[in-house]
Amino acid sequence: MKTTTTWMGRLAAGALALAGAAHAWAQPEAAYPTKPVRIIVPLGAGGAPDVVTRLLSQILTEKNGQSFVVENRPGANTIIGTDTCAKASPDGSTLCVVSGSSLSINPHLYRKLPYDAAKDFEAVTPLVVPDMVFLVSPSVPVNSMKELIAHAQKNPGKLAYGSFGNGSDTHLTMEWLKRATKTDLLHVPFNGFGPMMQAFLTGDIQVLYVSVGNPGIVAQAKAGKMRALAVLAPTRSAQLPEVPTLTEAGVGDPGTFTWFGLMAPAGTPRGVVQKLNAQITAAMQTPAMREQNQTMAMRTRAQTPEEFAAFLKKDREVWGELVRQTGIQLD
Repeated sequence: MKTTTTWMGRLAAGALALAGAAHAWAQPEAAYPTKPVRIIVPLGAGGAPDVVTRLLSQILTEKNGQSFVVENRPGANTIIGTDTCAKASPDGSTLCVVSGSSLSINPHLYRKLPYDAAKDFEAVTPLVVPDMVFLVSPSVPVNSMKELIAHAQKNPGKLAYGSFGNGSDTHLTMEWLKRATKTDLLHVPFNGFGPMMQAFLTGDIQVLYVSVGNPGIVAQAKAGKMRALAVLAPTRSAQLPEVPTLTEAGVGDPGTFTWFGLMAPAGTPRGVVQKLNAQITAAMQTPAMREQNQTMAMRTRAQTPEEFAAFLKKDREVWGELVRQTGIQLD
């Protein structure tokens, strides 16, 4: 009897201790946020991640009664803004939008980074995955990816493609395509979508790999000012339903894709991370957000922080292999 009483007493004491710990863990969640929150976007204003984040910030502001303010910190292939977030106070007052470039590509691309992609952040939630499209100028006599590949093989080095810079996901994906199809395409990096699109429309470059949701892409493709040959997406894009996926076009895929997600500095309380994950997951399903994402050809991905962290680890491995295959290194 004495043994049983002791065992039950210990069980009760343990339950009380767990309850106390759970209460302490939940306190940051219940109180958060107690002051304005900034969301750093490491890219310029007006792009897809910026537009998504601004609508999300409005929803979170209304939900919490505290301001969620977007702060653009572009530059150095997302390094400036991402590093600012990594070094911020881990109290939930600073969040940041990240991409494959920020956390999956840059660690392999640069010999030295000011942040540790694997250790300096808490995974909060994925945000969106844009449908990406391969475009060709009407001046090129092709109507499919297979025809483009055949044309490029017959004319090595005569077709040029644009990207958002050396080592960007657009650059690496096109370099993967070159290796996968044994073609020789000339790489021309640009500082922003506007200059790159202008070069494409004037014929200075003939191939483009960009988000379907970028301004003018769908309208100009349907007007014949450019030809959409394939999309890199799980299924055909609702904006360009007549365009096959890269797999349907017989090319396959690189095993990864362009994505955007939300992170917090390492050490941010778990309760805060969980609360943000739940609120943002719900926000992404609101009518306003769904309509915007559909217009911009972006898909949402609902994951727990743990699932998102596991995805990031795997994605870093896949992009790392692509970087190694290309041999690209930046100082």
